[in-house]
Amino acid sequence: MVGRRQLAAALVLVIATGLLGLAGGPPGSARGPLGLAGAGDDGPSPVAPEPDERLPAAPEPAQPNVFFNPKLFYGGLEAARGAAATVAGPLAGGLVPHHDLAAELLSGFFLQLEAEPPEVIFLVGPNHDAAGQPVITGRRSWQTDFGLVEADRAAVDALVAAGLAAVDEAVLAREHSMGTLMPYIKYHAPGARVVPLVLHRNLTLPELKRLADGLAEQLGPGRILVVSVDFSHYLTRAEAEARDEETLAAVMAGDLDRLLGMGNDHLDSPGAVAVLLMAMEASGAEGPAVLGHTNSGRILRDDLVETTSYFTFVFVNGDGAKEVSGPSLPRDDLAASPSSAAALRPDKAVKPQVSQFVVVTGTDT
Repeated sequence: MVGRRQLAAALVLVIATGLLGLAGGPPGSARGPLGLAGAGDDGPSPVAPEPDERLPAAPEPAQPNVFFNPKLFYGGLEAARGAAATVAGPLAGGLVPHHDLAAELLSGFFLQLEAEPPEVIFLVGPNHDAAGQPVITGRRSWQTDFGLVEADRAAVDALVAAGLAAVDEAVLAREHSMGTLMPYIKYHAPGARVVPLVLHRNLTLPELKRLADGLAEQLGPGRILVVSVDFSHYLTRAEAEARDEETLAAVMAGDLDRLLGMGNDHLDSPGAVAVLLMAMEASGAEGPAVLGHTNSGRILRDDLVETTSYFTFVFVNGDGAKEVSGPSLPRDDLAASPSSAAALRPDKAVKPQVSQFVVVTGTDT
């Protein structure tokens, strides 16, 4: 009988001990259920571990630097420094190529920014893949050999909030009308932030006008508009020059209807040029003045190759520079006189100028 009582007492003790363990252990225990530390009666309730604030935050993704050709960049920069015209006064806007074969023209334009570097560059170009929304922008930085080009997120968000653009980083990542220019921006205006915008080709004039007006509202001191456009494509040199003459006349006259009716044999983004002309008019800028012109046939010294042609234009703020001055450079016979160009559309407020028309003959690349 005594043995049974002792056995029963032992069983009660074992059961009680097990229940006590399930309840969190005896007072002072440093381990709790499931082995979590600090779950006993004398310690705090189990919590997730605090992140280590000493560890650096993961870097945000940036757009890749996939369109940079150092040989073309530095060769074009050296040539432009020796021959580039200069514009007196701060730029309000301009037009550049996005084909880095025209590196001398690109550097010639961006050298104009060094005296008074802009804080923000609104960069508008074609959406070559015609992917995504009609107007696309993005908030990511851009990698370059010279450091990151930051996006102006406030300006991007303002355009998105106004319904003028949609964010699509994947489309921007593969768009050379944006990526080709980022190293030039970082090199010549290292503190500038960008607002990238790529356009579908089929935007209507009212849609383009609305975008131009929205951009004009954001322009001002330290904030400029640059469009990234290549001109005639896939033609012989002689054919390209004939098309360029027609395109130049439409641009100088501000003839938007004629401009928007042009195809790829004239230029790859009529809409971007139309946005530039309308935004410059709305902001009271003077121009355009032609800074340079050439084509890939001239650069490569091959009259039979299928060419792409290139222009650079500049606009200046208000009553700023009315001339482009520089060393004695060859003039191109495509330079339309302001009087004949204005006769096509004399009511336009944009004042055409062809003060210096630079022909870049290029060197072996």
